[in-house]
Amino acid sequence: MKSTRMVVLWLVAAAWLFTGTEVLGQTSNLDAVLTLDYVGADASTGNKTDDGVTGGVVAGAGTAVVIEVFANPVTTGLSGANFSLTADNTQITMDSAANANMDTPFGIKLPGTATAQSVGSLTGPVTPTAGYLGAITLVTVADVTGVEFSVTVSVELAASATDKRTISQTMAFNAVPKAAADVSIVEIPRGGVSPAITVTASGFPAGAVVSFTVTSTGGTATISDTDNGDGTLTLTASGSGAATADVTASDGTTTTAAVSVTFSEQVPAELASFGGSVLEESVALNWTTVSQTNNAGWQVMRSTDGITYEVVSDFIPGAGTSDAVLNYGFKDSNVPGVEKVFYRLDQLDLDGAIHSSAPIEVILGARFLDLPTEFGTHIYPNPFNPATTIAYDLPSESAVSIVIYDALGQEVRRLVTEQKNAGRYTVQWDALDNLGRGVGSGVYIAKVEAGQFSASQKMLLLK
Repeated sequence: MKSTRMVVLWLVAAAWLFTGTEVLGQTSNLDAVLTLDYVGADASTGNKTDDGVTGGVVAGAGTAVVIEVFANPVTTGLSGANFSLTADNTQITMDSAANANMDTPFGIKLPGTATAQSVGSLTGPVTPTAGYLGAITLVTVADVTGVEFSVTVSVELAASATDKRTISQTMAFNAVPKAAADVSIVEIPRGGVSPAITVTASGFPAGAVVSFTVTSTGGTATISDTDNGDGTLTLTASGSGAATADVTASDGTTTTAAVSVTFSEQVPAELASFGGSVLEESVALNWTTVSQTNNAGWQVMRSTDGITYEVVSDFIPGAGTSDAVLNYGFKDSNVPGVEKVFYRLDQLDLDGAIHSSAPIEVILGARFLDLPTEFGTHIYPNPFNPATTIAYDLPSESAVSIVIYDALGQEVRRLVTEQKNAGRYTVQWDALDNLGRGVGSGVYIAKVEAGQFSASQKMLLLK
């Protein structure tokens, strides 16, 4: 779907004014809820009554879209109204000519401009009948046939010149039936049942009987579902491992695209990072956890082929159960004479269970071969799930910065900020952000900076 440009068009700049005393005690106006009623393309068909038409189908360019605006409850007399409109102005905009004579209960003409301006003194107070505030007319700019778009109308309420609030409501047009989950990634407590997740169907005709189809894929967790009979479905999961529920909604005529909810068992130790660097005669390993559950401790495992591992560390005590961010380290001083080695962490539960981390690869070339002659980076695997390794070569000692950004250029995770000797290094990113939260599928950018060198590489996370 193409990106949209959202603009706010001010329709009128008169203020809400309350009459009487003890305004703050008159809570009914401040509790008012805004509702929108779609009239159609002809303002004369409006009846100043909220008929509950919350959307519709609009086709073509130059098509009028008339919306009546209501606020309830409003019991205190008012002497003005302040509307604003948020919409994609490449699809729909305000009809200036029509709104110059906008029908309101205040007996005024609303200016059809995109800038706020005074409308002069107003008579009042007026208490809107049935909450009716006025009708606004919009016009489509482009051919919107089959294009899903929305319009948001906002009205400012003021208890005084300094005590104000704004109520808003959004109306969707050409809505396509869809299913949406309130959460897409869910953790199953160890030995328990996951929180209930709600999948909601929307965009179906009023009165349609909607049913859901749930397909469970992958993993060993057990997914349970309950159709609530009101256009919503409740999902829970239990057991060990992970599983994904793909959910579609249908009214017998139209079936939505599937929405996916992934369940995974709570890990005994949630790793924020795990990486290794080559020193003169050893490999320094460092890892950070953002939470631990019944964690007795760790053993560092090493492999020369990525298949067969051996224990290379003493038992490293864990923190039991903790939500604190904790750092660990181990130096492997008996590195074999090979070009590269693999390391993993074996985490031991208090009940004796063992859980292994994803392995990392450490290039030992700088220890036995010539140092790198130029700066270089390499990311593997790519695409990846659940973790990827960033390898980088330093031809000289440098201040190194490795930062993960999302596709919009916003920082997601800062992995390395330190001075490094010349050599070959690796660091692992496990698809968590700076707060230890999992990120969604998509394109991310790893930016590696070292002295005057800088390189950026795209990575694709597939979940």
